[in-house]
Amino acid sequence: MTETPEQETTVTAADNKIAVPLSTEDRAIAHRFATQQPTSEKVEQVYRNTLAVLATQHYLQALGITTQTDGDSWHPLGRVLEDVADLTVPSLKGPGLNGKLECRVIQEGDRTCRVPKSVQTNRNGYVVVQLDQPYQTAYLVGFVKAVSVSPLPLSYVQPMADLIEQFLDTSDTPTVSLSQWIYQQFEPDWEPPKNLLKAMGTTLRRAAPAVRQEGGLRSRLEKLYQQQSSEPLSDQINGGQTALLPAGQSDQDALVQLMKTTQNDNIRWQCADLLWEINPAHPDCPVMTAKDLGLYLTGQNVALAVGLLPKTNNTLLILARLYPINNEQYLPEGLKLAGFDESDRSFFEILARKQDNYIQFKFTAEVGDRFMLQITLEGASFSEVFVV
Repeated sequence: MTETPEQETTVTAADNKIAVPLSTEDRAIAHRFATQQPTSEKVEQVYRNTLAVLATQHYLQALGITTQTDGDSWHPLGRVLEDVADLTVPSLKGPGLNGKLECRVIQEGDRTCRVPKSVQTNRNGYVVVQLDQPYQTAYLVGFVKAVSVSPLPLSYVQPMADLIEQFLDTSDTPTVSLSQWIYQQFEPDWEPPKNLLKAMGTTLRRAAPAVRQEGGLRSRLEKLYQQQSSEPLSDQINGGQTALLPAGQSDQDALVQLMKTTQNDNIRWQCADLLWEINPAHPDCPVMTAKDLGLYLTGQNVALAVGLLPKTNNTLLILARLYPINNEQYLPEGLKLAGFDESDRSFFEILARKQDNYIQFKFTAEVGDRFMLQITLEGASFSEVFVV
C-alpha cells in the first residue's frame, strides 16, 4: 500500500453506557412472556429479563455477531422455575466455554447488580443492563467474565469492548471485499446509507464554504489545474502538456477531464471529492459508503466513510475519512484513525484536533492487499479488515 501525501488532516450513550433502543416488538415479546407467569413478582422479573436479553442481542448483532435466543430464558418452563436471562453467542470460544451470556438487570441509581446463585456457574460472562420505565431504551453498563462476589459491585464491571476482545474468536476475522464495491455489491452493514453520506456532504461544505459561493467551484477548479501545471512534466496530463483549464467546457466536464487524465493521485482524489460534493450521482464519482460508529465508540456521533477510485494495473485509490454526524460540527478531540497492513504494521495514524471538521487519509492498494482500519477514543475502539 502506498500513501497519497496530503495536507489534510442509532445508538447513543450517556456516562459511557451504551444506549440501545427498544422497539414496540421487543416490549410485546417481553409482555407475552411475562403474562405467562404465576405471580406479579415473576411478571416483572420476566418482563425485565427478556428486555435485557433482547437489548444485548441487538447490540451484538449490530456488531455483526451472531446470537441465538435458545436458552432457558426463551423456554416457558425455564422462565417459570428460574430467574434467568441467558443469551447464546456461538462465537464465544475457548476451553469450558458454552456460548452463554447472562444479561442481568439493574435500575438507575443502583450500585450493585444482583446475580442469582443458580446462574453464577455455566456462564461465559455477564452483561449488566440498566432498564427503567417506560422501557424505551436499555443501557448496557458493562461486562464481567465471572461473578466473584454477590451482589456484584458495579465498580467491578468492565467496558463492553472487553466482551469482544476477551471472548470472541477473531482468528477468522471477516473481511470486507472492496473489489466488489466497484460493482455496487456491499456487505449488509456497508450498504451506502443516504443519511450518513448526506451528513458527510454537509461536513465538507462546512469545511470548505467557498465551494458553495458564487464562482467558488470555478476558483477551486482553477487551483487544481494550476497545481497540476506545477507538477513535473512527466506527471502532467496529456503526455507532458501544460494543464490549462479547457475553454468551452462546463466546470463539471473540466473537473472530470482532470480527474481522468492526471497522474497525480492526490489531485485525482481532490477532483473526485469535489465532483462527489457537487453531483454525487455522476457516473465518474468515487464509490463511497459509510458506517455509524456510535455503537462502538460509546455513543459518539462519528461516522467512518470509505471511498474508492479504480486505477489501472489492478490498483485502487482508497480514502478513509472520519466526520461528525447528528448535527455535531466537530470530531471529538483525540479521536484516532489508524491503518495497519497484513503484517500488523501501522502505515498511518491521524489524531483529531480541537475543532476538526473531519480527518482523513488517502492511499493506494493493489488487488489482494489486506489492511485494517482502526478507530479509537478513550478506550473504546472499532476495527474493520478490508481486502482489495
